[in-house]
Amino acid sequence: MNSCYKSKKAVFIFAAPALLIFTVFVVYPLIPELFISFQKHDGFQSHGFVGLQNYIDVLKSSSFQRANLNTFIIVLLSIFVALPVSLMFALVIDRQTARVRNFFKFTSVFPAILSVTVISQMWIAIYEPQWGLMNTLLRNIGASWAVRSWLSEKGLVIICIAFTFLWQYIGLNCLLFYAGIKSIPRNYYEAAQMDGAGFWKASLTITIPLLKDVIKYVFTISTLGSMGMFAYVRVMTSGGPGDLSRTAMYQMYYLAFSTSEFGKGSAIAILFIIECLVVTLIINKIFKDERVEY
Repeated sequence: MNSCYKSKKAVFIFAAPALLIFTVFVVYPLIPELFISFQKHDGFQSHGFVGLQNYIDVLKSSSFQRANLNTFIIVLLSIFVALPVSLMFALVIDRQTARVRNFFKFTSVFPAILSVTVISQMWIAIYEPQWGLMNTLLRNIGASWAVRSWLSEKGLVIICIAFTFLWQYIGLNCLLFYAGIKSIPRNYYEAAQMDGAGFWKASLTITIPLLKDVIKYVFTISTLGSMGMFAYVRVMTSGGPGDLSRTAMYQMYYLAFSTSEFGKGSAIAILFIIECLVVTLIINKIFKDERVEY
């Protein structure tokens, strides 16, 4: 087996099927997209070559700037709120009884397997300003001052949509962290317990360092998934009110299919790919140390 890894020909043969599929379904479709981004295109035919004008118009557009800002707000909430909460739940559940752990494993992925439309409609009902669960609870506890039109207020609508998205997948991320925790040898914790280490010290000095590969994986899929969020915006607000809740993906869809500006929509697609590549490089830079083995 080691000799196969050392042979470039053998490596190419094994990698060729995956490379072929990736080229046909990922790389090849990007080529016409790139050409369209340099044209004035309505989705059916080209109306002339415009060079970088589509990119200039998109980058100067306040709607795209707001959509890009909203996208990275969602990413930041995913990184600094959802992932730490998922990891904390996993650490706590690992210390529970077998019955509690089994219940968690059953229920944690349930929201993730539901349709985005179902989840979005459920949270639309919760956020409804007149009879929704959120405002009803606030009124019942005497906090009427906190009642809001959750999906209509500037600065609040994108937070509510992001919360809906993160709520659906927080259990799945927690399950991934839990699976990583269960792969860590128990004798490490037994030795730490003999040395007097408690829950927090064992988590910080043993669990989290040995979860580095799992953290990188969850970090990557959560970040890129947050960047590509579209369906929740489409179902819950259609980018409104105005363009306040648009994300980069929704802005691309809006220009391409609502205003028939396929050239600008393609330009956003190319810019989005570049952003994803940059973010991926940053993630790899953060987690550049060698893999931890045990």
